Amino acid sequence: MLAALARLFLDAVAPRRCAGCDTVSDQSICANCNVTMSAMPIPAVRRMRHGSGFAAFEFVEPVRAALHRGKYGGERQALSELAAMTSRRLGGPRLFTPDAVVAVPLGHRRRRQRGYNQSELIAEAVADARDVPVLGDLVRLRDTPPQSARDEATRRDNVAGAFAWTGSDLAGAYLWLVDDVLTTGATVEAAAAVLARAGASLVDVVVVAAVS
Repeated sequence: MLAALARLFLDAVAPRRCAGCDTVSDQSICANCNVTMSAMPIPAVRRMRHGSGFAAFEFVEPVRAALHRGKYGGERQALSELAAMTSRRLGGPRLFTPDAVVAVPLGHRRRRQRGYNQSELIAEAVADARDVPVLGDLVRLRDTPPQSARDEATRRDNVAGAFAWTGSDLAGAYLWLVDDVLTTGATVEAAAAVLARAGASLVDVVVVAAVS
């Protein structure tokens, strides 16, 4: 009861806004943005070193804004909705159901700052949609500087040796490695290489959006 009253008060003084377009909305992603996102083309499959890369959207508005609000602004519900859309758009025969899903881990400092790992939230929703487990044994050994301002070569150097697998032998498993955005692929390929060395036979990368 108190929580409901508090929410009503907050809505009165600071109405909820759509994470995609910032208009007042009862939903974290408004109906207009849902229509816009649903009409977007699905990006082409990208060849990766240990599998393929699948993205539900291009990294353009309003997807970009919604991801940024989810990643940096605490809008977890927006991430959940984007993950649900990703599952629907990449469903069916486009992707075989994996044995398990693995999220790209955050460093300790960034996780403390945000309070959560956006890739884990997306991975949990994607795994629930396929009724498969999420494996939490991929760890980041060190905090790495942000990748956004780096070219491809320095991105790969930045994440070299940054990940480790702490679980049991993956014994030929087919995995989905989940992240929020695919840019050059340096981070996910470094993580996928660790999973392959741990025994995974195929690691497909699944993301909400890809930079073209």
